[in-house]
Amino acid sequence: MPSRRFSLAVPLLLVVLALLVGAGGPPAWAQSALDVFTIHGVAVDVTAANGNAAKEQALADGQRQAFQQLLERLTAPADRAKLPKADGPDYVRSFSIDDEHMSSVRYIATLTVRFNPAAVRKLLRDAGVPFTDTLGRPVVVVPVLKTEGRTILWDDPNPWRAAWTALNGGGLVPLVVPPGEVEDVQTLSPEQALAADPGQLAAEGARWQTTEVLVALASLAPNGKRLDVSLSALPGTPKPFDSVAYDLQTGETTDQMMVRAARDVSRALDAAYKQDAALQTGQTEALSAIVPLSGLDDWLAVRAGLARVPQIRSYEVVSLSKTEAALVLHTVGGHDRVKAALADAGLSMDWTDNYWTLRMAAKR
Repeated sequence: MPSRRFSLAVPLLLVVLALLVGAGGPPAWAQSALDVFTIHGVAVDVTAANGNAAKEQALADGQRQAFQQLLERLTAPADRAKLPKADGPDYVRSFSIDDEHMSSVRYIATLTVRFNPAAVRKLLRDAGVPFTDTLGRPVVVVPVLKTEGRTILWDDPNPWRAAWTALNGGGLVPLVVPPGEVEDVQTLSPEQALAADPGQLAAEGARWQTTEVLVALASLAPNGKRLDVSLSALPGTPKPFDSVAYDLQTGETTDQMMVRAARDVSRALDAAYKQDAALQTGQTEALSAIVPLSGLDDWLAVRAGLARVPQIRSYEVVSLSKTEAALVLHTVGGHDRVKAALADAGLSMDWTDNYWTLRMAAKR
């Protein structure tokens, strides 16, 4: 285990740190992590003996419905059978009513429900269910459609692109579907997308501040009853499969088949991310690190970076001066995964002189 003898002297700057992070321990998770615990667009519709009774039941039902959505968001499909039995309202931090309509016996509304992150994490850890509670990097989806001898990307209509745009999200992998603006047309042609041109795909991803770009090619059969979907991507982008076929179901339109296919690919992306990033319970490791500093701004930047790394459960400040901080990081996933996650957050960690050195990564 890497180690170094740390000074226990705590200069005045540590007092500033205490004021910044609060007296309760490590700083809170970044806002993106907290947003994971908020469920939007929960629809409720209840009829009861009177309007007030219908509203009371609807609000409780909505919180339970949102709680189930949250648990499914945080966990992999293979672990759903192990989800603990719990009453959703017990884990609600707050909720708001975005839209409501009430009659003498019926209540209809749309809710936003915010859950207590610490309580939900404890519930899943105590149940031994692996979970992931941070957003992945955005994935730019390039939806190319082959139909009737034409290849369509940015032109309208493109029902395949419309299917992706219609997705409501809800997973941990944010999806970006470019709207086909002039910059998109100039950056990436349908031919370049089909060829998975790395330079042009990277340029399109740069427009949306991400390195992850997925080309989703949908080939529609002449009779409109079969859709073949194949995926290609930039290196490092999650690609849950190479190709899959969809057949038109009874009573389904071609556009609805495309929406179903886009939703399946989205869920597969989300499952792949969670499988890779799941936080396994009971596998934490204490890791000592030195952080060279040139001032308080450096420390604040490092602290913000650490808050974005799900593999770092918590950390302790052993000492802090104007030139150096000594930390003990409590990590999961092994050194390689921790280093990769730190790199995604703009931090580098290197093994030098028998201890880890943690610093902001050099700007390119």
